[in-house]
Amino acid sequence: MKNVIKAMITLFLAAGVLAACGGDDKEEADVFAEKDWPELEVVKEEIGADFESADLENDEGNSRVILYENEGKPEYKSVYILDEERLKIISTQDEGEGQIYNEVIR
Repeated sequence: MKNVIKAMITLFLAAGVLAACGGDDKEEADVFAEKDWPELEVVKEEIGADFESADLENDEGNSRVILYENEGKPEYKSVYILDEERLKIISTQDEGEGQIYNEVIR
């Protein structure tokens, strides 16, 4: 099931990226539009939505972890702790700034 969800997210984000590459008269595609996860709006505000893929690493237990990648390299990781409604966003780049967001998002 985990692999199916991961594949669906990757496919969904790839479709969003392709749609965003369309004509100049179209609005930028919202790659997170179909997911009803509370953390995605904050992720989009904090780091944008311009990623080649977003791989769901964990959606079991009390947390959801997503890696946001470009050119096959993870640039950011979001960790959403469900019972606390806490979101952490971490830069995973070599010269990144580490944790860039850590707040409760109710």
